[in-house]
Amino acid sequence: MDDIATPHDTYFRESFGRREIAVDFLRHHLPAELLAEIDLETLEISKDTYVSADLRSAYSDLVYRVRHRDGPLTIYVLFEHKSSPEYWTLLQLLRYLAAEGDAYRKQHPKARRLPPIYPLVIYHGKGRWRAPCNFHDLIAPLPAVLAPFVPRFTYALHDISARTNAEIKGAVLTRLVQLAMRWIFSKEPLARLGNLLTLIEQVEDRTTALEILESLLRYYVQGTGRVEERDVRALLEQNPTGDPIMKTFIDRYIEQGRREGRQEGEAAMLLRQIDRKFGPPSETVRARISSADPDSLLRWSDRILTAESLDAVLH
Repeated sequence: MDDIATPHDTYFRESFGRREIAVDFLRHHLPAELLAEIDLETLEISKDTYVSADLRSAYSDLVYRVRHRDGPLTIYVLFEHKSSPEYWTLLQLLRYLAAEGDAYRKQHPKARRLPPIYPLVIYHGKGRWRAPCNFHDLIAPLPAVLAPFVPRFTYALHDISARTNAEIKGAVLTRLVQLAMRWIFSKEPLARLGNLLTLIEQVEDRTTALEILESLLRYYVQGTGRVEERDVRALLEQNPTGDPIMKTFIDRYIEQGRREGRQEGEAAMLLRQIDRKFGPPSETVRARISSADPDSLLRWSDRILTAESLDAVLH
């Protein structure tokens, strides 16, 4: 897998890549007939991804492998994370079916059959899901005589967008990550984040709660484009917790923000002093000062009082 990722991709893989969430989610969303024939306790999460770099802005995927009573079964979860549905989702699924078949043949050169695949699409966008659900719907015209020569398959759809009334099922952790994805496009993301923080308090394993909290805060800052770090810290200050571990994390998060705020102020002050004494600083100098550590900023601020050149300040 390459390093290209979006906040949606990262959050999906961090959340649904947790085995406890994967098992609980599948238990509530696979058909009952299929659940009766598989053993979810055998679930393994593959590191494979079949989404190319050019499609990473639209899709993320995870591959789950479980034991069916008749042999192995692959559950392919495709997360469609654009704000509106991707019309050509079936083409991405077809690419996966072919790629998975090739990979299986290489691993089992003597096999004469391929294991079954259950394709599941998760969608959380703003618009209604209107993409075709059967591959034949992509082909036109399709004379009856040609129908047998065209692939025919569909997929299961789990639409958790805010425009649907889909029930968010599962244990608190599974519900939390689904609601986080449902509400990421909300017009009031900070209020929604506050709702999610109350759910985190219900997560029994506190280490897991901390990991989920950190991932959630990062997702809402990076994924909404409308939630600032200072807003998150203010929200955390308004939601005191009696849990020692959570309180320690929140205190550190808030203090980190204060330190970053002071550091930004010190950098801005130094840039103003440089402008007044040596003229407008270059973009290179601005970038260097903006990313400098506190010790460097303090050292440069002392030097500028007596230095006769900018080089003497920053050397």
